[in-house]
Amino acid sequence: MAVPNGANDSCEKEEASGSASVELKKMIEIMILTALYCVLAAKKKTVFGQMTLKATKALEYLKTTPEPIHKTVTRFTWIHKILADVEDWELPEWVLSNDKYDWICILDVEDGLPFLIYQKSALRGVESHLMKLEAQGAKIETKKKGQVMTVDLGDESAQISLWRNPNGGKFAPFNVEFPQK
Repeated sequence: MAVPNGANDSCEKEEASGSASVELKKMIEIMILTALYCVLAAKKKTVFGQMTLKATKALEYLKTTPEPIHKTVTRFTWIHKILADVEDWELPEWVLSNDKYDWICILDVEDGLPFLIYQKSALRGVESHLMKLEAQGAKIETKKKGQVMTVDLGDESAQISLWRNPNGGKFAPFNVEFPQK
């Protein structure tokens, strides 16, 4: 049975417009899902244990800023840098490759990512405070043959302020204070 030439063309046009309609609907659906994902991602808060793109645990680093850095700490983890790397903490390459840095301190803070301290001058101030906490009876847990020491403050927290003298240059020591609440 022969189909008139014009009838075949109209069927092809209907099929083409139908498939274009389906593709348009799929495109709109993808755009809506993408927009929803972007909105949800923008509202996401950073939390302890957040992963980096390399699937390691993210850290915020202590760095020189014009204003003092203030953090509310709930736990101190004193750890050797090699063990921290093995436990998938995202340490900066200059810490891992530099022989001046052996021990580091990771502070679990109330807001944001865990906070990395690797500078010797800042570590001295933190260590001094940890010794005071120990003398006051704080619970200290040692693991991995002394390569990890954790001071968990439980329901309590400690305020820490860190800053460098702005006139001291880039190698000025960090000042560390633990103001009382």
